[in-house]
Amino acid sequence: MNGMDWVEFIRKTEDKMYHLHRAIDGICNDPDYKESVTTLTEVVRDYQVLVEKAKGELRGIDFHRDRERAHHYDHDHH
Repeated sequence: MNGMDWVEFIRKTEDKMYHLHRAIDGICNDPDYKESVTTLTEVVRDYQVLVEKAKGELRGIDFHRDRERAHHYDHDHH
């Protein structure tokens, strides 16, 4: 994936995490949902690991080089 793909992935994943946190907050005090809270919390942790990996990938991307490559591609193919 290129840099913009990683940015979009991070944005979407963080949005999902926000909604999961809201759901967890809404049911955390209800004993009927204890198992669901545990499962949702694990899912949030998994998402957090993915976001951190994605941020690591993003740090390794040279955006200037990506922009240059895209610029050359546009000129070469038009």
